[in-house]
Amino acid sequence: MESKQILAIALIIIVIAGVGVGLYLLLPAAPYGAVVIGQLVTPGAPAGTPRERIIVVGILDPMFEIQGEGAWMGAYLACDQINSAGGVTVGGLPYYFGLVAEDTAEADASLDISKGTAAATKIITEDGAQFIIGGFRTESLLAYRDIVMDEKMLLFGTGASTDIFCSNVTNNYAVYKYFFRTMPINSTSLAMSLLKYLIYLKGYMGAVLNTTISKVAIIREDLDWTVGMSQFLNGYLPLYNMTVVKEVPYPITAEAANFATYWQQIDAAGAQITVPIISAQGGILMSTQYASVKPKTVMAGIDVMSQLDSYWNETGGGCQYEIELQSTLRTNKTAVTIPFWDAFLAKFKSEPLYTAVGSYDSMYILKEGIHRAQSFNSTLIIPHLEDMNITAPFEAAGGNTAFTSSHDLFLGYIGPKIYSVALMCQWQAGGHKQVVKTGGLLYPDSIVTAPLVLPPWGINP
Repeated sequence: MESKQILAIALIIIVIAGVGVGLYLLLPAAPYGAVVIGQLVTPGAPAGTPRERIIVVGILDPMFEIQGEGAWMGAYLACDQINSAGGVTVGGLPYYFGLVAEDTAEADASLDISKGTAAATKIITEDGAQFIIGGFRTESLLAYRDIVMDEKMLLFGTGASTDIFCSNVTNNYAVYKYFFRTMPINSTSLAMSLLKYLIYLKGYMGAVLNTTISKVAIIREDLDWTVGMSQFLNGYLPLYNMTVVKEVPYPITAEAANFATYWQQIDAAGAQITVPIISAQGGILMSTQYASVKPKTVMAGIDVMSQLDSYWNETGGGCQYEIELQSTLRTNKTAVTIPFWDAFLAKFKSEPLYTAVGSYDSMYILKEGIHRAQSFNSTLIIPHLEDMNITAPFEAAGGNTAFTSSHDLFLGYIGPKIYSVALMCQWQAGGHKQVVKTGGLLYPDSIVTAPLVLPPWGINP
């Protein structure tokens, strides 16, 4: 046995025996940042770093689904970079970040909220998390968020878009001021972004096809987070001479045959544009059946799984022509975006999901907050995060982060400075995803990478 292996085993025995108080054993980093549960990892931190000099960041998410895996990988990459660059200095001493994860199982079809609350309790009381990143499904996050708030601990929301999390900050600041959303933009902003794009698409398709574009369908998960967006679109589309001719709120247990039927119904209704509002695996079935049925409608909306580069193969190319809303692509959103994108791709051999972008940015925002406050006390850090506003944003991978008074993300762009805007990305031939134009309604044309392509089988008249 090699001497290094003998030393490692000896150190493990010492730690287990409770000998050498204050010594922290740096376990080998998980390969390529693979998710581990309940175990502290410190990628990039110097060997022999004392435990009291490790800042523990907890990841609460469905850790064995793409949302949680993305959050873990984004945080892991940032942790590795920050630690390798010297960590953060507080009181003249260097401190390094560590990550620990617990599985909330909140992406499961049979949602059990108690699993999320149990995970939150464990990550705080047993794993020793000082700050929290994560959250995906509204129903679950609402429950375990309050456990974190009771501990007066910062929680960076990286997956749930529902407005209530930040409106609670406004309505009950004393309790909920510890919540900051770093990804995605809120449901109202997502809906507004979709509406603006649909307005642009109506004009573009009308000009190209020399026809009136007015008929819209919505296909959405039958979950709380999609209800408000549906109501918004149903309320505003008629103001722009567009009508929802078919709406499909499907159960998250729906199968391929169900989606074939949904597309047939949408086509029969004459929809010219179909808006998906989907956060989970249903997207794959939706896209594969779209390619099979070939309804004369173009897809443009929210389909979280389609953000992954693996989606092309998972759908057998069935996602071609789909336009999906995505936080980030390899385009110059900020000076940080492309370096982050390339580093993530090099390390994990896959493109980052929106939760990965959010957790990566959260780590750097937290580091900056700790540096400015010279403290690990969440209450003392909050004012410094609130200073990251529209006049002095934090340049992040997902855009220039500017927190509103409700700790939500400022939406839009001013001149060349792009804040937290959603990109409209289309899957095109060969499995290439491109940023397409929005007529300047969402972002400047300077970050567009290709023109829009309509499906060759046509659009309903």
